[in-house]
Amino acid sequence: MYVIPEYKFCFLASPRTGSKAIAKALIEKYGAILVGSHHTTPDEHPEYVLDRDWVVCSGIRNNWDAMISWWFKIERRGRMQPLADFLPCFCEANSNFVSGGQLWWKNKPFTNKVLRYDQLNVDFDYALVSVGLPPVNLPVVTDSKRGGRPYQIFYKDDTAAWVSRYFEKEIKKYGYKF
Repeated sequence: MYVIPEYKFCFLASPRTGSKAIAKALIEKYGAILVGSHHTTPDEHPEYVLDRDWVVCSGIRNNWDAMISWWFKIERRGRMQPLADFLPCFCEANSNFVSGGQLWWKNKPFTNKVLRYDQLNVDFDYALVSVGLPPVNLPVVTDSKRGGRPYQIFYKDDTAAWVSRYFEKEIKKYGYKF
């Protein structure tokens, strides 16, 4: 959790959403304070009260794209199990990241500005400007291991449909398309 108290600005880092780039920019450009660890949420630090007038932002990512990002992160350790096997196993075994058909569910109750990964710099700038901070170009911090290839090429009809069913409410809420 990164805060800039004088601007009542808070960023909650969600994995695989460009959070390291945002954290780097917040610390280097605006002197943000890291509270806890990178993925800390406000409920883990009750001594730090974020009133309703704070801007609290967090990242999200297209569910199909996010699952491929997770697959590459975890599977590059050597196993590279088929995507059809990975998807249900990951969703069942990672309740910190997936719960009730939602990704990054832990940050959502606190968030009042969503930063969409597919338009990250635009959304981040909007959040900054809303509290009186100037926009910034986000640095590239982590390169994708899939070499810029689009997530769609890794899916077959059955695995794309599985993601669509599992994350149906979230996909509809944010208007994501395969």
